Amino acid sequence: MLPIIIIIALLVNLLIETTESFTVVVPRDQTVARVGSTVTLPCWISPPENAEVLEIRWYRQEFSKPVLLYQNGKIIQEESYRNRSSLTLWSDQSGGLKDGDVSLRLEKLTVQDEGSFRCYISGESVYDSGKVVLKVIDSPDSPDASDSPDSPDSSDLWKALFFTLLICAVLGLVGLILYKYTQKNTIRFSGKKPEEQICEDGGMEKLTEEAVGEINIEELRKHAVKITIDQHYVSPNLTISKDRKIMREGKEYKHTGEGFPYELYAYGAQTFTSGRHYWEVELARANKPPKNYWLIGVAKHENFRVKDKSFTPSNGFWFLCSDGPNGFYISSDPKCDPLITLSLTPRPERLGVLLDYGEGQLSFYNVKERKHVLTMNTRFTGAVAPLFNPGVGDQSSLMILDCPEPVETPVESSEPLLRNTESTPDAKAKTK
Repeated sequence: MLPIIIIIALLVNLLIETTESFTVVVPRDQTVARVGSTVTLPCWISPPENAEVLEIRWYRQEFSKPVLLYQNGKIIQEESYRNRSSLTLWSDQSGGLKDGDVSLRLEKLTVQDEGSFRCYISGESVYDSGKVVLKVIDSPDSPDASDSPDSPDSSDLWKALFFTLLICAVLGLVGLILYKYTQKNTIRFSGKKPEEQICEDGGMEKLTEEAVGEINIEELRKHAVKITIDQHYVSPNLTISKDRKIMREGKEYKHTGEGFPYELYAYGAQTFTSGRHYWEVELARANKPPKNYWLIGVAKHENFRVKDKSFTPSNGFWFLCSDGPNGFYISSDPKCDPLITLSLTPRPERLGVLLDYGEGQLSFYNVKERKHVLTMNTRFTGAVAPLFNPGVGDQSSLMILDCPEPVETPVESSEPLLRNTESTPDAKAKTK
């Protein structure tokens, strides 16, 4: 046993020198429990790593509505799972979060809890996820594997699981080290980037959940800038107003009806390389329903001339998209990221956008409802400019607004503008 531990220690040390990655491990078989009981959904990190500094998200169908979210030492829970979900130990031998055990404990199970739960863990530049399937038995007379007289003792199961994981960890570490060594040589001799490096450079953004309480729009408008469309970088299929603030699809444009029309792009004439900048976009006209189709965000200025471009973060495009009945989603790299869909209610009629270049944050706000929608956390390099797309088929055009002039010139600060207002005295007073 001791030689195996020494080998693993050496492999771990070598791995630390070659890569910073982990794998989310979950059981293949479904977990079975009865209505009203308590169950643990296993999930852990391999190789073991301190998960206290990572983001841990357990969710079901919607990424933005977590069953449980652990972030910066705090826990946020979806309403239906509040006070009955928590992080727990998979076994008595587990070291908990410090050893990468992020298992989920669910109490007072209901029939509605049956189905898939996804365990998503992310760090600064790496992430992974796994799916746990929960079977909830409604009838008390239904057979359960734990009631079988032939069921093995839990200690025997743990021993078998431990040695299985031990063997898998050794083989996995060896394979990963060889893979990284091969990739390093590939870069050295061919000069090409592996797909993993491309994902790390511009892939998955982390999301900040909707802040609790009312947002101070006037404070955001202190960072307002006037935005107009750059007439040199606009799709020929768009119709633009003379003041270069209103846009919609051209009369001659024929959409195939398949997928969102990314080709109807328009870029802002203003570019940014530092600081905070805020602008608003009108998505509804008087007595008309809000637009169902639009895309709003920012893009790297150096990519404006690139032909056959893919609108992904690795190519320098970060945005929030409304695709009619297909819902809302953020920009993603298909080879790197899962498609993250969102549920925004009510549908925004006026969208506020805050670019915090230094903090690497792109935030969206429902101005009429005075609510924070979401924040994308990433890394900006080089000049970026506003990105717009009015979509196809709406009665209303997309209009860039001029915000009221701020009373005072904003003082730049290194502190992020986005705050969880639930923890502030003013917010507590407003929500009472």
